[in-house]
Amino acid sequence: GVRVGSAITAAAMTTLDGVLQLDAVADELVHENFTCDTRDHEDHTFCGIMFDLACETERPVEYIEISSVHVRGALGPMTVWTTPGSFSGKHETEEAWTKVYSETHARSHNELVELRLQSPLRLKPGERLGLYVHSALPGDEGIVYDNCRRSISYHDPQFVVYSGMAHLSYRPFGTSGFWGRPWRPNREFVGRVSYGVRWKMWSPSVHAQFPLGFREAVRTVLMGSRRTESLLYLLQDEIILFTFNKIWWNEWGTQMGASSTGAAAPSAPPAASASSSPYSSPYGHSFFGHPFFFGAGGGSSSGGCGSSSAARGSLASSVRRLLGDSDEEEEEDEMSEEE
Repeated sequence: GVRVGSAITAAAMTTLDGVLQLDAVADELVHENFTCDTRDHEDHTFCGIMFDLACETERPVEYIEISSVHVRGALGPMTVWTTPGSFSGKHETEEAWTKVYSETHARSHNELVELRLQSPLRLKPGERLGLYVHSALPGDEGIVYDNCRRSISYHDPQFVVYSGMAHLSYRPFGTSGFWGRPWRPNREFVGRVSYGVRWKMWSPSVHAQFPLGFREAVRTVLMGSRRTESLLYLLQDEIILFTFNKIWWNEWGTQMGASSTGAAAPSAPPAASASSSPYSSPYGHSFFGHPFFFGAGGGSSSGGCGSSSAARGSLASSVRRLLGDSDEEEEEDEMSEEE
């Protein structure tokens, strides 16, 4: 193994190269699962409901995945459809939709029945999709839905369910109903949506997307690593950044901006002195600057020591930004490196 503070050989670097990577996400899995239950006033039953779902958040979400919807009613032959963006203007255009569920269910007027989608529907922050839940059972008791009481049926810190329109035809996307036009605007989905969240993993490139407490913790530890009397001084910057990459995003709270009292976020600390440069320490804060510390995607794990001046400069630049140093000092350092 390689001790922190010891001389690092090219062979040891090859080993560390595959370990000290700042992952954007660990795996193609969700970190947490949630369910959202909309209000249920038992206003109506009929054949279908169209509505929008969205991922709207300030939190460091990589994506959410919608795995199932739960409904109640007479049910029968059930289908679920999705369209990117929104259902608006597409309610009679079947070719704009993709079917993601098709099964027949027994009636269930009191208990919600899960309709698990063939594959999860993924939304990144700022994205939205339309969902259409339909029963082909003749009659008017297929699915329970409500009158619209407000434009948003449900919301939490990362997920929103919007109101939509009801469908009165037992034919999917049918254009005629029991009383002429089959669509009824200003209606709300009644039931449950199950979804999972994949959180981002911290790195300098997404630092600004993390809660205030997390950002302050990063800066505090980096400041401590510049003080010779601190044990943190023994750690290379790569070790510190790697450690924060593995810490849960809300470890220091979920507050994203200034405090609830309206106070501004703490100001940046003074710039690090020249004597505390990442490269002046005898313990070598930055013997190997790897580009994968700074890209959004987590980087490459190819071998080699990566000790080029460009890589070292990239690490130094990122650390200065985290410490709150000025752009002018970065430009001066870059000019010095070129000389």
